[in-house]
Formats: sequence, structure tokens, C-alpha cells
Amino acid sequence: MRQFKQKGKSAAISFTEYVNIRAHSKREMEKHSTAELYEVSGRHFERFLGGRTCHVKDVTATLIADFHCFLQKQRLKTNSINSYMSSLRAVYNAALSEGLATAKGNPFTRLRLRREMTSKRAVPSDTVRRIAGLDLRKEPELERGADLSIFSFVAHGMPFVDVVNLRKENIRGGEIVYNRRKTGTQIRIGITPGMEALIRKYENDTPFVFPLGQERLEKGGNQGYKSLLARQNRALGEIGKRLGLDTKLTSYVMRHTWASEALANHIPVSVIGQAMGHSSEKTTRYYLSLLDQSELNEANKRVTNFVDVILRKGYGTYLRNKFGSF
Repeated sequence: MRQFKQKGKSAAISFTEYVNIRAHSKREMEKHSTAELYEVSGRHFERFLGGRTCHVKDVTATLIADFHCFLQKQRLKTNSINSYMSSLRAVYNAALSEGLATAKGNPFTRLRLRREMTSKRAVPSDTVRRIAGLDLRKEPELERGADLSIFSFVAHGMPFVDVVNLRKENIRGGEIVYNRRKTGTQIRIGITPGMEALIRKYENDTPFVFPLGQERLEKGGNQGYKSLLARQNRALGEIGKRLGLDTKLTSYVMRHTWASEALANHIPVSVIGQAMGHSSEKTTRYYLSLLDQSELNEANKRVTNFVDVILRKGYGTYLRNKFGSF
């Protein structure tokens, strides 16, 4: 990462330039979503400045408050504004650590961001049953979308980006062991019969558990992943329409649904937090360190057992169609 502690650099570099430098650094660490958020935040700040030059050392609490008002006047959603402000705060803190800012007070100190409650993104367990039981063999695109969505559910609500990047080397002795792309937190998941059925269904010669053209798309970086995400959401959108769902079906719905079902099954929040890799919750992290892996596996069985029955039955049909009687 470039350093700017040399004499004169702190006065020369603008805040928007430093935002882009931090975004570039995030891309080098393959944190593409964070990099993109930094870049969008920087563009909003640049429009706010209206051609004025603002050096890192010139960022003040008043300027940040004015920028916050500027974003509100754009009629952006509250949580979007929060994301942009939080991104610039993270960039400014990095600048402080590099000695680029000499102001006595952090201009973000008095910034208070309150998240707006979003519409519920979980679906009932009955909807999961309906998706798992769909016969989509004549529509491969929809079949794959449904299968990946159900795998996400039975695998502790695994985020789609982690499903895409899941490699065969992550399967170890009856468990899936991987690190979340977003946080780096290690996740361990006991493989259920439902998971095994889906993994076997998609057996392939690539390094990945699910062959989605990842090796070809890796050349496109984050854009390659985005095309896979868009394809998945299109498939789920069509499935949702066919099922007449009120909730918009997206790749993230099953993550919310797993958490909701776990809570409905009286699984402690601490267990849910560890299963989903919520590494930012300090209180939860304290309790999570005391949990045994068998408790996590048992929790997942309680949530996903009904899907295992459907998938195992469906996999038997799949084998009969592919290989005849067995």
C-alpha cells in the first residue's frame, strides 16, 4: 500500500484522491464490494464539493455535516447514506493512521448514524419446502437457481458469493470449512444429507463445488461475479413469480430465512451468530468462543432437516433418470 508520510504529501493529496487510493488497496485485497462502495462514496463527495479542492487536512466536522445534508437532499435511502458516510469515515481513519491529517478532532466523532429498518427479507419454511420440491429439470437455469438457493439455506444461510467460491478443498471429513469472503471469519458446517445430495448432483471436473464458469469469469474480476449474481437473481425472481410470493426472492433471502427459522426453533442468538460468521458482534463473539462444533451441527439439523428429506428423495429420482435402476 502506498504511504504518504513524506514531508509535503499531506498537504498535496486531496481527500477524494485518497478515497480512490484506499479503494485501490481494497481491490488488491480482493475486497471488491468495499472498494466499489468507497468509489461511489468518493464520487458523491466530489459532486458535493462542486469543483472545489479539499485536502485531507481540510476535512472538518462542519464539512462532513454539510455533506450529510447534501446526501439527504438527493433523496437517497437512509441506509445508503449511512453506507457512504461510514465509508468516508473509514477512509479518514486510515488517513489519520498514515499521518495525513493533523486536525485535533476527528470530524466524524459527532456523526450519529441510525439504520432504517428494511422490509422483511425472510420467507416462511413452507416456501423453502416448495422451492426444494420444484421439478425444474426441463429448465436448467431455474433448476440451478433453486438448487443454489436451497444449498445456501441448508448451509447456515451461506452468502451467494461464498457458494460461488466454494472449492472442493473446503470439504474436509464430513464438514465444509471455509473463510467468509466478506469478513475472513472461518466457518465450519457439518455436511447434512441435503447438502451431500446437492454436492453430488453437481459433481464436476473443476476446482469448485458448483461449476458456474468461475474460472472463465475470474478474468473479469468483480464484474464476473456480478454477472453470476444477476443470473441467480433473475432465476429466483422467476421462481418467486411462479410461486406467487409477496417477498421478492433474491440470493440473500435464504440467509435471512435460515436465521429466522433458527430463532423460531429457539436456537440461542449466540449459536446463530457463530453459524453465520457474525464476527463484528463483540458480545456474541465472547459467547461464541465457548461453543462446541457439535452444537452448531445440531442447530443446523433442526433448521434444515425437512429439506434433507426432499433433497434425498429428489436425488434418488435424479440418479434413476441418469443411470437407470440402482
